[in-house]
Amino acid sequence: MPKKLLKSPEEGEEYAFRLLGIRDYTHEEMRQKLEGKGLGDSEAGEILKKLEGRGLIDDRRYARRLAVHYSREKLWGPQQVVHKLLQRGIALDLAKEVIDQAEEDGSSRERLQKVLRLKLKGQGLEEMLPQEKRRLTRYLRQRGFFWEDIMEALQEAGGSIEE
Repeated sequence: MPKKLLKSPEEGEEYAFRLLGIRDYTHEEMRQKLEGKGLGDSEAGEILKKLEGRGLIDDRRYARRLAVHYSREKLWGPQQVVHKLLQRGIALDLAKEVIDQAEEDGSSRERLQKVLRLKLKGQGLEEMLPQEKRRLTRYLRQRGFFWEDIMEALQEAGGSIEE
């Protein structure tokens, strides 16, 4: 079934309202949606200005909410959160600013400790084989934690991957 293209900016505005009724969008995501439905760059820009003027699209608010969700609920490290924000169309400087603010509320080291406890399930690091420690370290890196923080957390937990 072919995509239904929008015939006018008014239809574009209605389409944007319908989308925003489902979930929030970044400026970039909404621009892509509108242009994907056949609106020109200038028409999409006008609609975006109206939506931002009404406070319906706010990248800072959106980024802050997503950063809190990914860090508190998913227990991701700061690098993974920044990566996800960039994927959603948030500017790098805004993503870093939001991450710094989120770090004031809950430290990534505290999240790292929590993830480590969940992964260890009561098992001590001294009981793990070297390859299991390396696997654990890779897992923590993939979750977006900094290498230095991982090494420090492992040492506090009673081991390191060099063993």
